[in-house]
Amino acid sequence: MKAAIKSIACLLLFSGLAWLANPPAPAQAQMAAIAAISGSDDAQAPAPDAPASDATAPDATTNGAPDTVVAETFNYYAFLDEGINRTQAHIDATLRGLEAFPHEAAATLDLISSDVGKTGLMWIALFTAIFVGVGIVAEVIYRRFSASICAYLERQSPQKFSDRLKQMAALCVLSLLSLGVFAIGSVGTFLIFDWPPIMKAAIMSLLTAFFLLRIIMIVLQFLFAPKADGLRMINVDPQTASALTGSLAWAAGISLFSFGIAGVFSAAPTMVQGDIILFDHAVVISVISFCVATWWLGRFFARHQSGDGIEKIALPTSIARLWPVIVSAWIILMGGAAIIGAERILKALIAIGLACVFDVVFRNIIEGQHRIKVKTAQQEADEQNAIAQAAALENDAEFEPVAPKLPVFTKVLKRGVRLLALVFVLASMWRIWGLDRLAMAEDAGIVARVIDASTEIIMILLIADLIWSLIKAFLDERMSASNVGHGGDEGGGSGLSRVETLLPLLKNFALTVIVIMVAMVTLSSLGVDIGPLIAGAGVVGLALGFGSQALVRDVVAGVFFLLDDAFRLGEYIEVDNLRGRVENISIRSMQLRHHRGPLQTIPFGEIKSIVNHSRDWVIVKLEFRVPFDTDVNKIKKLVKKLAAELLNDPLIGDSFIEPLKSQGVRRMEEFNMVIGLKYTAKPGEQFTIRKTVYQSVLAMFKENGIQMASRNVKVDVPADATPEQKHEAVAAAAQQASEQLNKS
Repeated sequence: MKAAIKSIACLLLFSGLAWLANPPAPAQAQMAAIAAISGSDDAQAPAPDAPASDATAPDATTNGAPDTVVAETFNYYAFLDEGINRTQAHIDATLRGLEAFPHEAAATLDLISSDVGKTGLMWIALFTAIFVGVGIVAEVIYRRFSASICAYLERQSPQKFSDRLKQMAALCVLSLLSLGVFAIGSVGTFLIFDWPPIMKAAIMSLLTAFFLLRIIMIVLQFLFAPKADGLRMINVDPQTASALTGSLAWAAGISLFSFGIAGVFSAAPTMVQGDIILFDHAVVISVISFCVATWWLGRFFARHQSGDGIEKIALPTSIARLWPVIVSAWIILMGGAAIIGAERILKALIAIGLACVFDVVFRNIIEGQHRIKVKTAQQEADEQNAIAQAAALENDAEFEPVAPKLPVFTKVLKRGVRLLALVFVLASMWRIWGLDRLAMAEDAGIVARVIDASTEIIMILLIADLIWSLIKAFLDERMSASNVGHGGDEGGGSGLSRVETLLPLLKNFALTVIVIMVAMVTLSSLGVDIGPLIAGAGVVGLALGFGSQALVRDVVAGVFFLLDDAFRLGEYIEVDNLRGRVENISIRSMQLRHHRGPLQTIPFGEIKSIVNHSRDWVIVKLEFRVPFDTDVNKIKKLVKKLAAELLNDPLIGDSFIEPLKSQGVRRMEEFNMVIGLKYTAKPGEQFTIRKTVYQSVLAMFKENGIQMASRNVKVDVPADATPEQKHEAVAAAAQQASEQLNKS
């Protein structure tokens, strides 16, 4: 199946089956069962004085006591000596095995070269091939039934990350079922029969290697998907995906099958003390294979050029060039710790390696999804800008491009991944090196207390930093996406939502709470009793409240104004004789920006009433003066036609709540009659509509021959009047008209 989904559950399933099928058997049982492989009765038990292998030797402690630690009597030096003694015992067993290995290896080769040995190996290889073949046949039959569903899911190319996760979850179920069918066909068939212990251990060793390789390949396919671009979690090109999948799969295969073959030969009766050397050889082969894969990938990345829109594997800048050296050194240290039996060092290296892999993989997944979202947002913004620009050119209006809506949580998510990796490493080191038990011991010294407090403080600071980053990114994104300042130069613009109005206050409140909590927890970790501090803070706050009544009045009044939703950020309001747009809200006051520029600060306690000009909707009424002989019904029909055109306008059509309407003759004046028009618009957008309406109405009147009224004065002069009398009459009429205009 082309789509490969990570399946850790398969590893757990197979591990359980392997444990049930392959319980640990003592060396005597393995040697006594050689007759089952060879078909002879010549098996003999080992000599009583043969040294036991390290695997069955009891744990070495300082006083020969078992590894049980009581917190009240914990001795850290004995704890360290215990690990050193175990490592020394493992080294001694390795040296004994190295000394006996040449003789045991020669005896094993003699056994293998004999007819009995050849027959035993042949049966192991044959049965392994048979059971693997049965599992493959069962899986092929299953795939024939699920091929249509898999093909349908693989053809999908969802753009959203959530849809991709749903698709991958469906494919994951199909992959789990496929591996389950394979496990039932191979391991299930194998477990039906009774097997000699050695035969059982040898076949299960090979089957285990094969299953683990299958699971690793599934995880690699899930991450890189070299043949399915739509399912690739890390955004690399197909060539890079194939190189990563192939090199890591080959290295893992060589490593697993080297351990599998070591398990087969360690079951031979001639391998008593030298079996530990077999596994050391497997460790060396694994180290070499993964180091070769690491350096090959390093050379590949150095000479490979990715295409546009494809990033390389993102690594921290400090190790971007030296990562092959660092990874190889880590692999070599892992191998060395495994060979000498340094359990705690090995566990610490494994914890560091898992944290680094987790960090690199998930940070690259997040970065890849971020680039996809940025590309999609840019395409959507370009399409919207192209439509808006064409409409602006057609209507001779100003074009304002729309910025793409970029994801803002990418940095926070990457920071969270790194935080989880650091916390995992700290917790692992704390547990591996026994610092948790040391800190709980009654006789712990000052150094242990300091180490315990320091680790706790570091983890608290990391978690607090992540929480603050999440809150800050969320609030900043909401505030940056708001419509503050919209509404033209004359005010009256629409404000933010009620939640967005409270965002700055919530941001300051959250920061204050986080700082106080971190400080209190830090002091508590250092052994400071924080009870008196909390009580003292309460007393101080009460004293400030009684001493600053005006401050308390302002704060309480502001709280109730916000609860009543009287105003919001960005709204245009009027308080007494002050007006402006709400630009900032603090604990005790707010700031209004007048549409001409001045910034006015008003304490909440001084506010008696508020007039909000930006809530819900705005009605705009326009007046046009026309001569008395104008056809009012004709104007009404023309306005109705114009209203339909304005509703379809791409720039202002969505700003109407109710379309433009004619109110007929609003009143009669001395020289003309007044025609009224009105419309209902969204707050802050009425001024843009008003400009367009004025231009459109004037053009409509001109196109249909409707003249705008103009004030004039008619002077009746007798026919026999002299020129001087006519001039005086005109001057008097002009003086009277001027006085009437000044009065109006």
